[in-house]
Amino acid sequence: MLVLALLVLGYVLWPLLRPATAVVDPSGEIARDVLRARRDELLASLAHLPDDAPERQAALAEFAAQAQEELAPAAAPVPQPAAPAHSTLRARIGLAVVGLLMVAAPAAMYLIAGMPEVASPVFMESQRAPASVDELVSRLQARLKEQPDDAEGWSLLGRSELARGNLGPALEALERANTLRPKDAATLADLADGIAQRDGRRLDGRPIELIRQALAIDPKHGKALALAGAWEVTQGNAPAAIALWGQLLEQLPADSEQARQIAGFVEDLKAGRRPGAGATTAPPGAAAGPAPATSASGAEPNPAASAAAIHGRVEVSPQLKDRLNPNAVLFIVARTLDEQGRPSGAPLAVIRTEAARLPLDFVLDDAQAMSPASRLSAQPRDARIAVIARVSASGEAALRSGDLLGSSESVNPGARKVGVLIDATAP
Repeated sequence: MLVLALLVLGYVLWPLLRPATAVVDPSGEIARDVLRARRDELLASLAHLPDDAPERQAALAEFAAQAQEELAPAAAPVPQPAAPAHSTLRARIGLAVVGLLMVAAPAAMYLIAGMPEVASPVFMESQRAPASVDELVSRLQARLKEQPDDAEGWSLLGRSELARGNLGPALEALERANTLRPKDAATLADLADGIAQRDGRRLDGRPIELIRQALAIDPKHGKALALAGAWEVTQGNAPAAIALWGQLLEQLPADSEQARQIAGFVEDLKAGRRPGAGATTAPPGAAAGPAPATSASGAEPNPAASAAAIHGRVEVSPQLKDRLNPNAVLFIVARTLDEQGRPSGAPLAVIRTEAARLPLDFVLDDAQAMSPASRLSAQPRDARIAVIARVSASGEAALRSGDLLGSSESVNPGARKVGVLIDATAP
């Protein structure tokens, strides 16, 4: 673009900068043409006289004298004084300065107020929407290395890592964002959600404190209202949960799926049912979403759910401890067994946490149900169930080669002191 601008500028200024060339004065030729025409007219008027007639000779002599007099100035033009050398130099310098200003002024304005970086392929690539959460996380990590005080960037990184199930990096990023910007309701709610996911979907303790801080800053924050309502359910305080979720419903689009689900939870509470008991789909949102069935003390408002809860401990065999990645994801899943003793059907309960917490005591109950239709409390008393533990380096729910595995013996709903030893590797 700069080269093109210089070419255009040169095209405009060159005629003014190049040396002046002599211009041929055509006045002498024109005078001769006029004289030829007058001579032809004179000869025509004298055609009736003989060539040696005195009148003819006198007229031609007079015409010749006049022609010589008229042609003399054209043949010897008066020389024009040449422009002084210093005047020509001054004119060229002036034109050069004008040309420079014509380039420099717009260029300076463009650099100050424009966006010259948009011509860079690197810039265009950075403005492209990320194709996946992984790409978004990579971009954020690279940006935060250069801008470590970007609170919004840390908050977005934390939410992205939560979406990928990487609780360790998610909590680290959200803690950093909370330090840089301690009065942001969204960051506080996300941090509470992440801690609750790490602690087996328990909102007691620091999570509820963070939720209350978020609501003090923004009483209408949607996620904070949803989590606060869920905590009130675990405390058996249905009226408070109904009030909180009612405020949330006022902000949600009436025709949205989340609004329909929250409205269903409110109707369940009003009818004396556990939230989600009358729904056909699982509660929306994060792992610490609005349908927990247990309280901080372990007592459950639903007696059937309490009786069906499975308690146990997951450990790693000494042979595999050196292969355990603390940053990996630990899944603890309750599955029904078929007649051949193989896991079948949808998971009845799932805990997702960090492998660094091993060995870990766990409680699997309806709070970790993937769907109201598949819950521990809905299983027959003699149902055969296995508790499966898996350490996933990729963080994905699907089994991958190299994952560390372990399974309990067949147990029934409500079993206590169930032991799970992680002692195998997926092929």
